[in-house]
Amino acid sequence: MSIDFTHSTLPCFLDFEASSLTRGSYPVQVAWSDGAGHLECWLIRPAPEWTDWCDQAEEMHGISRDMIEERGCDITWLCRRMNRALAGKVVFTDGVHLDRFWLQRLFVAGSFMPRFRLGDVFKLLEPRLPPPEYRAPDLLQGLMAQARRDTPGFAHQADSDVRYLLNLWRRVRNHHPAVSCPDPRRRVIPAAPTEGFSAHQQAVSSSLADEPR
Repeated sequence: MSIDFTHSTLPCFLDFEASSLTRGSYPVQVAWSDGAGHLECWLIRPAPEWTDWCDQAEEMHGISRDMIEERGCDITWLCRRMNRALAGKVVFTDGVHLDRFWLQRLFVAGSFMPRFRLGDVFKLLEPRLPPPEYRAPDLLQGLMAQARRDTPGFAHQADSDVRYLLNLWRRVRNHHPAVSCPDPRRRVIPAAPTEGFSAHQQAVSSSLADEPR
């Protein structure tokens, strides 16, 4: 995926919280950010046919069925609002398969078609990191941990998770310029397997790994 963003234009991000992780699940909260980093977050009043509920999911996101019935916004209004805000955009999420399922459930219930599409945030981030052979294996995981620490609130709340994705994007973007021209001397050389090798093959492999670069 090749999508360019200037330093003044951010990718759009989205996150859903849901009633459960089953096939009968539906979204209970959605948050998204626009190209300026502005964020919207809404509880979703369930459609009459949405009856699924999981107590463990409620414990994770802290949203009760009573809360969405009393304070959730109308599905038709929300579909219109999302289409106005995100029309023509690729909106990135870190759980793209589940989020596509919940997006479909929302827009089918509202009798709308989304005017935007979801993208995998990891396909957005990966090209902006050094090639795998020039980076530590845990680089992305470390940036993710730093971004989570930078983010107020709790995981599994849609607005907090969108802020986390914004922070992760900034971490990756700010990290990348320093490594945009990989130094061959920093190449990560995996350890050569020795099982089943003869003593001569092991010596050759070891000497190649020790050659100056």
